[in-house]
Amino acid sequence: MHKILIVLSAAAILTACQNQTTATGEDTSANAKIHEGMDTIKEGLEEKADTAGAYLQRQKDAASAAIKEKMDSLDVRIEELKKDGSAKSRKAQAKLETARQDLAKAAEDVKNSTAEAWDKTKEGLDKSLKKADSEWQEFKRDFKELFR
Repeated sequence: MHKILIVLSAAAILTACQNQTTATGEDTSANAKIHEGMDTIKEGLEEKADTAGAYLQRQKDAASAAIKEKMDSLDVRIEELKKDGSAKSRKAQAKLETARQDLAKAAEDVKNSTAEAWDKTKEGLDKSLKKADSEWQEFKRDFKELFR
């Protein structure tokens, strides 16, 4: 989103400068300086866009790692419940598998998120991670004999 705004701002400035020089008939040296300045701004904007892209990728990588860690943790807990085999452990296992599926969906959302949608995706991810944590705490309370 920031990249688009920066590029649009630069385009607007360039257009305004070109219109002003055409209307006022400034000398060519002033026009050359303006175009040189615009080229410098354009290069700076491209560099900022690259930096923003790298920042987004770092954010996505960190979010993916957090999700993977939670999913791995849930996998271990689900396997422990499978070993128990009681009705109560199957019930807890089903709830944990649902939480894991939610995290898998969040991981896919992170992977496919664009820069424009990143804030909304990150908000959804935070909710999913908090939900998984609260569900786990609830399971531990409800099924404490299964989680020693």
